[in-house]
Amino acid sequence: MNTIATQKKGKKLNITVHGDFNLRTKKMILSRLNPAIDKLVINLINCERIDSEGVIFLHRWLQKGNKLRLIDPPVVFFEILEILSLENLWNFDKILAD
Repeated sequence: MNTIATQKKGKKLNITVHGDFNLRTKKMILSRLNPAIDKLVINLINCERIDSEGVIFLHRWLQKGNKLRLIDPPVVFFEILEILSLENLWNFDKILAD
């Protein structure tokens, strides 16, 4: 079962994904957003899989000029970016946390 844990800090929403990052996870994140939030910090260390729905959600978030930090994304995340021809549009130096 997918679950997320969230914590709002001003304009930032910290999210930890447990399970899969898919349409259901996207909807859970959207339900916790408000117009003031412009940064997502997503910890994917407990994320087993991410599908194209999750990747497209993150891509659209960035396209809107919002900020994003990803912690420990699964390998399949990079594979989906490549399949969707999106990998060259992402600045991994800024997005991926150490």
